[in-house]
Amino acid sequence: RILACNGAAGLKRLNGMFTIALVDTETRTFLLARDRLGVKPLYYSMRSGQLRFASELKALLAWSDASREIDPVAVVEYLALNYLSGETCIFKGYQKLQPAHYLVGSLDDPERVRPLPYWGLDINDETGNAALSERQLAELNELLSDAVRIRLRSDVPVGIFLSGGLDSGLVAALAADSAEGDRPLALTVGFSENSFDETTLAQATAMHAGLEHRIVPQRAVGLASLDRLAWFYDEPFGDASALPTFTLCEAAAEHATVFISGDGGDETFAGYRRYIESERYHWLAGMPSWMGRSFRAASQYTPLLSLFRYRLLKMGLPDQGIAAAFDGVPEDPVLGPVLPIESRDFLKNAGRPLWERWGKSRGGSLVARHQLMDYSLYMPDDILVKMDRASMAHSIEVRSPFLDYRLAEWAARLPRAALLNGREGKLPLRRLGESLLPATVQQGHKRGFGVPLGAWFRQPDARAFLCERLLSEQARQRGLWDAKGVERIILAHQSPRGRDFGPLLWRLLFLDSWARHYLDGNGFLDGPPSATQ
Repeated sequence: RILACNGAAGLKRLNGMFTIALVDTETRTFLLARDRLGVKPLYYSMRSGQLRFASELKALLAWSDASREIDPVAVVEYLALNYLSGETCIFKGYQKLQPAHYLVGSLDDPERVRPLPYWGLDINDETGNAALSERQLAELNELLSDAVRIRLRSDVPVGIFLSGGLDSGLVAALAADSAEGDRPLALTVGFSENSFDETTLAQATAMHAGLEHRIVPQRAVGLASLDRLAWFYDEPFGDASALPTFTLCEAAAEHATVFISGDGGDETFAGYRRYIESERYHWLAGMPSWMGRSFRAASQYTPLLSLFRYRLLKMGLPDQGIAAAFDGVPEDPVLGPVLPIESRDFLKNAGRPLWERWGKSRGGSLVARHQLMDYSLYMPDDILVKMDRASMAHSIEVRSPFLDYRLAEWAARLPRAALLNGREGKLPLRRLGESLLPATVQQGHKRGFGVPLGAWFRQPDARAFLCERLLSEQARQRGLWDAKGVERIILAHQSPRGRDFGPLLWRLLFLDSWARHYLDGNGFLDGPPSATQ
């Protein structure tokens, strides 16, 4: 009703995750829109005088005249960034509507549309007083409580994805206070490896909040699950934490159909390690440009696959690029021999989505620049893609209070020093947690949802799997990578003292699985591979 009465202007009154298609038969106009932070996807294409759109790429590929011409530039971008940016699609002729954008046009001439923004986030880059006042703390409590409350609305029972961390702990504590009727069920994945397991901390939070708590043992997962992932994710997706996320959603579907999570807390309140390290070592990112050029020049005289060359290259990135590329240098020279000869020239621009966003914030503080880039790239194109595809694959809905735009705007107005110091981030959330969470959770360390790729690919079975998939005749015929170059990477990875190429090998494996579904004609429209295949 809001959009019917107000059109695109009504989008600013919506809160939550959505992709909307609205058609007005009287005025013969249409409106397509995507939520502010990009939780839900929207693909579209212009073909045969038609505007086609869907929430899944495979739905557009189902048209009899759909093009499946792969974009070699997109392949290189994927291998460089670990995922595809919002402005890039793996197939030519398809686009993604960006977060906080809409398309409006005429039913009689649907091709004449262009995306327009309806919301943006301004981040306070001032220094200022780092201490949160009692009034501000009360505002935070009220905002987060309301964000949790409205996401508990449901016709079915709601569960909570509870880790041992601060973000999901606060959501759980506030959900326990906000719930009307039965309190939500808290669900935690238990890992056999102590370095990953957070069940003890999660139990402490659940007990403190008075929530029923269940631990779901993480079943053994491995490379056999790769083909199922590739079918559901539509495009190549290199974040290996998609694997445990996928199995978490599979287990969760047995307990409830709606869950709330702590996603978005790190972006909103500066919780990532790279934010803190950039703040601590800002002098390194700000060294004179001539030193950077010297590092880059020196890197040319070191072995191509060496970790030392990679570090020299990273330190030599201009415009404080060492901070922007904290988790990886897109133009990594090791990609050169991996790529087919005809694609190697694309490598020099492989980091374009990252560097364009980084350049737009030139002159700001490193923390603000990180946050702006993550809001427009890493969060919508990696973090939210990962959870959306995994949850939808198992018919569950995952809502995150930290993605409430009111909360994002509130945190953006604070000075950056109010969010983090040289030791830890999320300072406002830590203050709030003092009254809501047990001390053991407050003092706990972030563990994440990592996968030990480096160790995996040094095991004989996994190495054999790599060779079987990446060096096969089928892979050679596709021409997406150079088999000799990939074989060189596999061999170099076997040395535990050398550079860890686990993430790159995973990206190649995912690309191979994706190609089996979407390029080789293996009947992907009939459905995904079974869990037992």
